[in-house]
Amino acid sequence: MSNILTVVPGDEGSPLIVHVPHSSHLIPPAVRADLILTDKELADELDEATDTATDQIALTALTHVRVRPTIVINDLSRLVIDPERFPDGDPAEAFGRGAVYTRTCSGVKLRAEPYPRRAELIAAYFRSYADAVTDAVENRLNACGRAIVIDLHSYPEKPSAFEDAAAPRPRLCIGTDPQHTPPWLIDAARGALTSLGEISENTPYSGTYVPLRYYGIDERVTSVMIELRRDTYLTDPRTPHPARIAQLGRNLATLIDAVNDRAADV
Repeated sequence: MSNILTVVPGDEGSPLIVHVPHSSHLIPPAVRADLILTDKELADELDEATDTATDQIALTALTHVRVRPTIVINDLSRLVIDPERFPDGDPAEAFGRGAVYTRTCSGVKLRAEPYPRRAELIAAYFRSYADAVTDAVENRLNACGRAIVIDLHSYPEKPSAFEDAAAPRPRLCIGTDPQHTPPWLIDAARGALTSLGEISENTPYSGTYVPLRYYGIDERVTSVMIELRRDTYLTDPRTPHPARIAQLGRNLATLIDAVNDRAADV
């Protein structure tokens, strides 16, 4: 499983999982062979699609927290599979951005359509990844009686072709789910990241990650999505700004501490 994701165990008393699904550029050679892009085109696509350095922000937070959360990091690019899409019938399939992408951020063909190896990638990567994150959540439920997911993402300053160009793109977007995101968790996210200034909910992205085993069923699993606009911490699409990464790590640690404190009081 180490070639699919990395799990950094937290303290036994923390119900928190920081989920980092889109920070990697890594694409196995057998998957790369099916991508209909030149190396330059692929590099540009990865610049736009990758939540660059969100893994660094999560790991930086560990140096500041009082109680360590579990951290789950996807080791493969979202161009292999996107673990946050539904495996079948995801609405994003309409523009080639379901669990296995067939279109780039600009709408150019990424893979053959229909893609003959889709089921193979779902079985080899999507299911395995989903099972591992589900296991991490189950572990926290067994240990703490609850599991709280902070779903960590970022997005470019300018919208991709498949996005609503008129939607606000604040420095911070908080994504929520009607059943799995309680108001106190939204308030904690706002409070911890208030220094970013512009904060909106569910724009330009909405929702948050909950493993399908628990989604819409188990209210012991709560979740909030943190979407950082990339110009707040990158100097260009590939280069993190060290001081900004450090600050966001401290901000995330403040959120982690607030959530752990709240969980301990309930």
